[in-house]
Amino acid sequence: MRQLFFIVAFWIVVVVAMRLAVSSPRSLLARIFFTPFGPERLGGESRLAFLLRCARFGASWFAQSLALFAAGWLVQLSLPAVADSLFFVVLWAVVIPVIGACALVVSLYSLCRCLWIRSFRGTLTRLKARA
Repeated sequence: MRQLFFIVAFWIVVVVAMRLAVSSPRSLLARIFFTPFGPERLGGESRLAFLLRCARFGASWFAQSLALFAAGWLVQLSLPAVADSLFFVVLWAVVIPVIGACALVVSLYSLCRCLWIRSFRGTLTRLKARA
């Protein structure tokens, strides 16, 4: 029951902080919450280069989540009492795999779009050369 209280208290703090950030959009809290995260397109950068940077960004997050999952596995093997903690189990068995899966999907999506654009660029160049 105590852990449920901590979870509810955490979400109350999160909701209140988000409401404060929304109500004052120029505050430091709002800038921290709503700052764009991830690669942004640089001036003069081609779409292919940007998509490759996005794919690398997602792949690095996926690799980090794998490393954290392995570290959690080692901690659980060396300290079996940690598996009784709800916080550890939720972080290790739910949050880290979800973040890793999302990062993998983003990376694969960016890579597929990059390959798709690259294949059509070659087709369009060949069609223009024939005309």
